[in-house]
Amino acid sequence: MCQDAIIIGAGVIGNSIATELSRSGWRTLNVDKLKGAGQGSTGYSSGICRTMYSLLDSVKFAWEGFTYFENWEEHIGVQDPHGFAHLRRCGALVLRSEASQQFLDRVIASHDAVGLPYEYWEASDIATRMHFDLQSYGPQVRIDDDTFGEPKGKEIGGGVFFPMAGYVSDPMLAARNLQTASEATGRSDYLFGETVTAIRRESGRVAGISCASGLELDSPVVINVAGPHSAQVTKLAFLDPAENDMAIHTKPMRQEVAYVNPPPGVSWDEDGPGLICTDLDIGVYFRPEVGGKILVGSVEPQCDEAFHIFPDDPEAVYPGRELAALTDQWTNQVYRLALRMPSLHLPDSQSAQGCSACYDVTEDWVPIYDKSSLPGFYMAIGTSGNQFKNAGVVGRLMRELIEATEGGQDTDKKPLDFQLQRIPCGGSISSTTFSRKRQRLQTSGSVLG
Repeated sequence: MCQDAIIIGAGVIGNSIATELSRSGWRTLNVDKLKGAGQGSTGYSSGICRTMYSLLDSVKFAWEGFTYFENWEEHIGVQDPHGFAHLRRCGALVLRSEASQQFLDRVIASHDAVGLPYEYWEASDIATRMHFDLQSYGPQVRIDDDTFGEPKGKEIGGGVFFPMAGYVSDPMLAARNLQTASEATGRSDYLFGETVTAIRRESGRVAGISCASGLELDSPVVINVAGPHSAQVTKLAFLDPAENDMAIHTKPMRQEVAYVNPPPGVSWDEDGPGLICTDLDIGVYFRPEVGGKILVGSVEPQCDEAFHIFPDDPEAVYPGRELAALTDQWTNQVYRLALRMPSLHLPDSQSAQGCSACYDVTEDWVPIYDKSSLPGFYMAIGTSGNQFKNAGVVGRLMRELIEATEGGQDTDKKPLDFQLQRIPCGGSISSTTFSRKRQRLQTSGSVLG
């Protein structure tokens, strides 16, 4: 049977698109090379939901997205025997430093523009509540640099607390919930364990896909939501690169996340500070993790650029593969956190806990939600790293964009005016913000966006 739309990928965003399209009457099929929903980059996501972005449109979009996770069971709309993903709303603190000043200035201006709340926290209050060493150690260096850990003679100037922030500790479950929601329409199917090997064309537009098993599936619409594999899928659609008019591109980027115990006598869950913290001075973000631990990730400080890995095969980072083992990047992130938490117990190689995975990143860390120059081929890519929180609203954006385009609207010439329906400030966002043809946007140049 010919599907109305084939969605390549069954992560949280691919399944959200399936939910929106199937609820709108489309017959959809998600095809994923893994064995179940959310088992790729979604499952390794830190699951942070926040509104702090460099761009006003990104702030509004993230606020709209946040409301879906605040009302997740209502959005799913049916019972799921697996249970429901849960947003723990704990707030997020961004420490004020030379490294964070430009980012914070832009974030605060955007929050003021839309009426989102935030609070200024004094350095003395942070020191008391968080037990932090508030000396400045930036600009950050690697641990093998002789100057690592040397204070720079300045102090952290307090912080800004954003109450509308939290995290989902089981992001894979969120993807599974969306699969349940889409299947409940009776118009959505999933095909796991199949690798897409070709995007087929007929009469100048998409006609379907071919799979490694020999299976051929027909559809006039194919949506690339392949996460870290998105660049590979895009190449399948454009065997002649000259046909591809994208000005922004995607590539997989290896990441490591560490899990550490909090300092002795300090609880980092609901009994203690228990919040998300972004610290550009030392180059990490961290949040509470299940089991009373602290999850530690990187905000891509400049000193790490030479050590970034962009694997040809994104699956090389998964357990048992050649890029799965934790490296000095893990060690750098943990030691950087110890600068802020001097009594943090530093794990040895035998007790190291963490994981490696891949982001799917664009040059400006802003995703692409757009059609392509091949009629019927759509893209929701460049999302891994900072778009988990937006899964719900991305599904609706892509549905409206696809329906407008298939209905005859040229969204390159007449961009979609996407209405924000769930936040008090209302308003809209132009689809040009996420266009494949945009000029590179001025962002933080990191996962912060």
